[in-house]
Amino acid sequence: MRVSFAFLLAWLMLAEPGGASPIFASGFEPPFNIPANAAEAARFLTQASFGPTPQDIARVQAIGYVGWLHQQFNTPPTRARPHLEQIAAAGVAVSHHHRMDRWFHTVVYAPDQLRQRMAYALSQILVISDRDSSLASDYFGVAEYWDLLATHAFGNYRDLMRAVSLSPQMARYLTFLRNRKGDPATGRLPDENYARELMQLFTIGLVERNDDFSPVLDAQGRPIPTYDQATIMELARVFTGFTYAGSTSFFSGSPNYLPMMCFQSQHDDQPKEIFGIRLLSGQCMQDLEEALDILFLHPNTPPFVARQLIQRFVTSNPSPQYIERVVRVFKNNGQGVRGDLRAVLEAILLDPEARIRDPSPRYGKPREPLLKLTALWRAFAAQPPPADPSGFVPMGVRSPQNDYAQRPLGAPTVFNFYEPDYRPAGSIADAGLYAPEFQIIDENYVIRTANHLYQRIWSGYIGMPNPPPDRPLLDLAPVAALANDPEGMVNLLDLRLTYGTMSPGLRDILRRMIAELPADGLTKARAAIQVITLSPDFAVQR
Repeated sequence: MRVSFAFLLAWLMLAEPGGASPIFASGFEPPFNIPANAAEAARFLTQASFGPTPQDIARVQAIGYVGWLHQQFNTPPTRARPHLEQIAAAGVAVSHHHRMDRWFHTVVYAPDQLRQRMAYALSQILVISDRDSSLASDYFGVAEYWDLLATHAFGNYRDLMRAVSLSPQMARYLTFLRNRKGDPATGRLPDENYARELMQLFTIGLVERNDDFSPVLDAQGRPIPTYDQATIMELARVFTGFTYAGSTSFFSGSPNYLPMMCFQSQHDDQPKEIFGIRLLSGQCMQDLEEALDILFLHPNTPPFVARQLIQRFVTSNPSPQYIERVVRVFKNNGQGVRGDLRAVLEAILLDPEARIRDPSPRYGKPREPLLKLTALWRAFAAQPPPADPSGFVPMGVRSPQNDYAQRPLGAPTVFNFYEPDYRPAGSIADAGLYAPEFQIIDENYVIRTANHLYQRIWSGYIGMPNPPPDRPLLDLAPVAALANDPEGMVNLLDLRLTYGTMSPGLRDILRRMIAELPADGLTKARAAIQVITLSPDFAVQR
């Protein structure tokens, strides 16, 4: 049954302010829970995972969006750091290359797809980077930071803020590890780096926002800044005295990945004032908790976080109403809890703007380059390479930034690979729209990504002679079996790669190519897949 967009909006307005969960618990099924067909299930999975698989498509059709989400919420995290420690114990000289292999293996094969996709989104907001010299050789610590994001992916944003603020990897990256209190005699001031980015990038942003993300304006119609230099200086005083866990003195102790400890003697113990709220205890951990509470409870934090998460999962240009609906859930999950990321993620993925196809140019998002590769492998049930005696599985993509302009936990700056407000010059900017991913998708990387996908399609499939031992092998047999049925092959590839959004023009090109290509089924399948991966239909997530 088709349901109107207006009806769904009306249903949402009748729902409790906290969003969907209480209604689901009561047994009432939202009208958009069961996908209308396999293509709708696949479209949902391209938002919520690293690419749909035939098995997951069938699963979503059987149990609905809500059932799949709740199964994912209850799936424990697949961890990176223990795996690296395991292979190190077996004699492997671990590097970030092994971390990359583990990351690809996890996002392609692990069952906790939604958790890992959420960790990926959070890693682009709460950024650390192994490209920075402070973390270039901290393989286990950077892997643990990913595990931290995955662990807190469905938890509370306030708990995540605390975990990130106590991460020695974050402290090294944003230079507040062993940050000392100011000294008037020498003129020394606390390092301000983390204090600034905690506000600008992790919580409240640069200007005050309404719940729909529109800027709050002053009497002259100008945006109102959220903080000034004095605020940064006050907050920087909070982040003094922190050093590695287990240290016997402030400057001793070995680098590790455990939550940091604080030396009160190096902490600024004088009163501090942040946004008019005074911190009076002077005690290190109490100052930290109170400062994080101030930022967590700031009215900007819900719209600032909600809008970026919607951009990462669904669309670059969510409507103000979409943002506001998700913000309501961030502020109250229906049980009086603020910052419940599980409820926020459920609200994002089940919102009418996520579930109803919108043909307008403003809807959708450029597909992140790395997600093209993971989607390809998952679409065709890629057979993993064999593990070596240590349990390590080589996935063959150790420096993905060379071909995809992205490297998990390897952004070029704390501002991520691209900024949420990026507008490429031309028709997109002229229309007042955002397209963050286009900040890294240029002529160079379009060619590099296409060439790398070509290698994975033509030199990475089951049945090829002398298959390489360091890459997944695509199972193309179901596609090749349709060599004499061009329409059937196109329909299958539309489901697997473009989720029912393939344009009539591309369908016609593929039908004629498959019919006229004098080749075997495997060659036809690989040629058709290559053409799709080069197409605008595959390049855009809608």
